[in-house]
Amino acid sequence: MSSSKTTVRRSQADKARWERVLMRRPAWALPRLRALLHTADPQLARAALQGAFFVLERWGRAAELQGELQQALNDAKSQRALAEAAELSEALGRLHYQRGDYVQACQAWAQTLDWALDDSRAACLARIGLTHLCYALGDWARGGRVLDQAEAHYRRLAADPYLHAKVALNRAVSLRATQGPQAALPALDEALAAARAAGHHDYEAEAIWHRARCARDSGDAAEALLLARQAQGLAQRCGYRWLQAQASLLQAELQDGDLALAAAGAALSLAEVLQSRSLQAAAHGRLAELMQAQGEFGPSWYHAQQRQQLDASLGQPELPGLLEALIRFEGELPEAAAPAGELAGLLRRALGELSGLAQHVRGLPAGEIVPATQAELLRTATRVEHLLQQGLRQMAP
Repeated sequence: MSSSKTTVRRSQADKARWERVLMRRPAWALPRLRALLHTADPQLARAALQGAFFVLERWGRAAELQGELQQALNDAKSQRALAEAAELSEALGRLHYQRGDYVQACQAWAQTLDWALDDSRAACLARIGLTHLCYALGDWARGGRVLDQAEAHYRRLAADPYLHAKVALNRAVSLRATQGPQAALPALDEALAAARAAGHHDYEAEAIWHRARCARDSGDAAEALLLARQAQGLAQRCGYRWLQAQASLLQAELQDGDLALAAAGAALSLAEVLQSRSLQAAAHGRLAELMQAQGEFGPSWYHAQQRQQLDASLGQPELPGLLEALIRFEGELPEAAAPAGELAGLLRRALGELSGLAQHVRGLPAGEIVPATQAELLRTATRVEHLLQQGLRQMAP
């Protein structure tokens, strides 16, 4: 065996070992990863940064590393380390998504798909991220189709229990929304088994929380409340703050009076720490309902206003067009086995058509097109132009 192949295999084995440690002993791993952040080896430093982000993300502290992630991304790009740049961009996408900055998340995941190999783990994670954006827009069926792509491209899914659990959890979300709670249960069983195989207690807790939501949707409030408390307890033990907030919010929905108020207040406090505007909006909404039921109309009005403002901040009108263009581009690419010349010709024809569309829209008199529609068309055409240009550059000899 050549020395280069031996080095690659050793590197992959080391990475797998570190991932197991991150899943099972994050508090032990974090200070050791921090010690490597400023090592002279840039590749090792970037790998340590991603590991530290993985730990802090589950603890609701990912924002601490935003500047370092962006700098590492810039460095990886300048060094043409595109596989690492893809992974860093995917991590930044998760950070933007959690806050509710959906356009920035979409752009980060689009960059990941530009730079990553199509069957890589980073590309799979980016497609799962796009699935989340579809769900945020209420497009559950399309989210399920994007998840199909994530699963189909990533051939090593069966041997990657962490990603296996992640895909199965998201599959359950789509199934619950489109086919009902019973349809989601087999996917949740699959997610729970994979999470336990990975030693990832966060996803164990999340699978239980999804089961609680299925029980709620089936009309079994008592079972839903029991499962929500179980999920919250496990999330607290492993420091998974996002799920703590979600489980508290579900308990606030399933209860009334002071118990519900306490649960909604806990969810709001955690959502503020996480800087998650969507979670804050949901917590304010439940507090508004509970205050109104108790006749406290002043506090109820305040929380209702807070929810309205947060919902408005989440409404990003450019997102649907941006996501539509990206998903269409992803879905309509020919098979990878097609000849390179054929692909290049297709890309050039599409680029020419889009350039013509952009020029046509720019030249339209103001009275012939609604400004908002014009802006959306321009954004869509510009984004797809960028993607096509990336493809042509990558295919250039």
